[in-house]
Amino acid sequence: MSNTMKVLEGRLTLCKRGIIFLLMLLSNAQSFAADDSVRVQLKWWHQFQFAGYYAAEKKGYYEESGLKVKLMPGDPTHAPVPQVLSNEADFGITGSDLVVEYAHGKPLVALGAIFQHSPYTILSLKEKKIHVPSDLIGKRLMASPDQGWTELKAVFLREGISPDSLKILSHSWNNTDLIEDKADAITAYISVEVNQLRKRGVEPSYILPINYGIDFYGDVLFTQKKMAESQPQLVQKFTEASFRGWVYAMNHTNEIADYILTLPGVKERGVTKDDLLVEAEAMRKLILPDLVEIGHMNEGRWRHIVEVHSRLGLIKNAPDLTGFLYDGTQKVSSKFFKNAVYISIIVLSLLLISVLYGFSLRKAVKKRTEQLEAEIIERAHAQNLLSISEQRLEMATVAAGLGIWDWDITNDNVYFNDQWKLMLGYEPKEIADHFSTFEQLLHPNEKSGLMQLLNDHLEGKSEVYQAMIRMRTKDRRWKWILTMSKASMRDETGRAIRLSGIHLDIDDIKQKEIELRQLSQELMHSNRELQQFAYITSHNLRAPVANLISLLSLFDKEHLSERNHVLLEKMELSVERLHATLNDLNEILSSRANMVEKDEVLYFDQELHKVVELISEDIRLKEVVIHVDFSKASSIFFSRKVLHSILLNLLTNAIKYRKPDIAPEITVSTEEDGEYIILYVKDNGMGIDLEKYGNKIFGLYQRFHDNKDGKGLGLYIIKNQIEALEGKIAVESMVNKGCLFHVFLKKKKLSYE
Repeated sequence: MSNTMKVLEGRLTLCKRGIIFLLMLLSNAQSFAADDSVRVQLKWWHQFQFAGYYAAEKKGYYEESGLKVKLMPGDPTHAPVPQVLSNEADFGITGSDLVVEYAHGKPLVALGAIFQHSPYTILSLKEKKIHVPSDLIGKRLMASPDQGWTELKAVFLREGISPDSLKILSHSWNNTDLIEDKADAITAYISVEVNQLRKRGVEPSYILPINYGIDFYGDVLFTQKKMAESQPQLVQKFTEASFRGWVYAMNHTNEIADYILTLPGVKERGVTKDDLLVEAEAMRKLILPDLVEIGHMNEGRWRHIVEVHSRLGLIKNAPDLTGFLYDGTQKVSSKFFKNAVYISIIVLSLLLISVLYGFSLRKAVKKRTEQLEAEIIERAHAQNLLSISEQRLEMATVAAGLGIWDWDITNDNVYFNDQWKLMLGYEPKEIADHFSTFEQLLHPNEKSGLMQLLNDHLEGKSEVYQAMIRMRTKDRRWKWILTMSKASMRDETGRAIRLSGIHLDIDDIKQKEIELRQLSQELMHSNRELQQFAYITSHNLRAPVANLISLLSLFDKEHLSERNHVLLEKMELSVERLHATLNDLNEILSSRANMVEKDEVLYFDQELHKVVELISEDIRLKEVVIHVDFSKASSIFFSRKVLHSILLNLLTNAIKYRKPDIAPEITVSTEEDGEYIILYVKDNGMGIDLEKYGNKIFGLYQRFHDNKDGKGLGLYIIKNQIEALEGKIAVESMVNKGCLFHVFLKKKKLSYE
């Protein structure tokens, strides 16, 4: 019992010391709150990138909030995070790599994100032909650690490219170095440097992180944790005034551009109003002010950003984001009152603990005794279940043909199960359980690449280690194996100390894949030859057919005998059919040529309007009503000629096969569905009997209504065009109920303009 009292007295002494510490902290907090002058470290020199803060200053929003704000321009020697942490600034603006600093223990708080999409890009000259990250291997890249390099490095790591394979140079912040070939590429802002190069008559090329699954926030407003906790009202006032300034700036770009030109150093750098307005429009696509509230941040998206950095080894242990994201709703009117409440709760808790401690101790001893008795029974049961589970696992792996391996890296102990060896033709005792065994059986062409993947996984740069490899069998042939593993244990540095994985025999599948690839190449070659033959045939026959038509027209039908008149009509009919066939063949060949047209950003409403203009007279005469809804997907990066062909064929079909007693109505709409944008074209026409014609709808020369003119080419042509561009088309229809066509248009990556 004396020991219990000593423990209790020790805890009470510790709590008293905690109360004294809290009171000291409270007095410091009061003195800290006296000054409403704040310093803001901008990320770079004065430009439209910080327009919201200039607007808040110019329009008096800071003054209305009782704040005196000093905006300090940045440069290569004044990075925002070090400036704020060293108390040289109260607030700063930086990128999403702020969360990396937070994960490394820096006491930082994110107040809001200005850019919903990161502005960072890798910029090069078009003549360099650097279009994807792999094009930069062995090339010179200028980068700065505190200006987006963490984010851009994630792009390379995600693509399986080690940053060590690049020649990283210190950033000079001078675009001339790119033009003078002192670097192959530089890290840059998509909203600024692209325009600067174009002004100098140089066409840029750039790589955007979003096209490689890296979509981070940009220009995040932040402060220190102690500032957010000790002066929540000041932080809230500054944040709200700043975001209010951003709303004004994006709605009054001309006015703010004029104001920026008056700031120190702007005109001296050669910046013009046009430059600022171009920057503003580029920023609009990143900020999305018409869609997203200024400063909006989502905890789920921040968690995703942390996960990306963790998978790439840039963050070892994912942090709790509770203290990282600022919650402006948790305001207090008095910091002293808040701390007093905390202290009262602590004191009451201590009193309650002292009363309940003795009772709890006796109860805990009794409970622990019961737990130990139950634990003995539970362990015996668990041992039995473990034995059963091991037997089931062994049966499952044998049935699935899985080879299992395990590597204790610390002690260099390796285990291969029997199936691992049997799939290579060896008896279990014929080969040793050593890592060198695996290396010796591995195909020499794949050894270096696989070892790199393995090392990346060991260092925590990848979550899973997976590859298709060739291994030598006992009969000296190469067999395809799928190897997969995951680190089951890692040390405190994040390096793997134990790996477990499986081998799966995929040799039959791989051989079939190789055969299919060869067959596909042969078919593509044959298809090209057939198209060339069709083109030559069409070209060589058109002139003779035209001559035949001309010659037949010279006959005087009135002076021919009845028999010769019949023969002449048959000749004319045959020549006309041949001429029509050649025209159809030419139309099909032309539709295939359209598939190689350059893709561009197309707005559905504009392109539909152009197509409707082509058939406007037919629409007027038939009194066609067209309904449009492109609200769910307004645009697409696609071939204009192919889109026009699809719309023209489906609209003309809807008009041609209308019901005689009802005014034609056509509805054209779109929506997004994963990797596709679906174009819907619906009509109230005669419909198609799918039970009768279901497998023929998109065939060549297929017609479904005898009383209507038509060649049966339209649906065949657009199906081929759509499928050639990795899309697909389907139809729903019932007789006299109309048709609904679903056109799945494959989304494509587009460059940022």
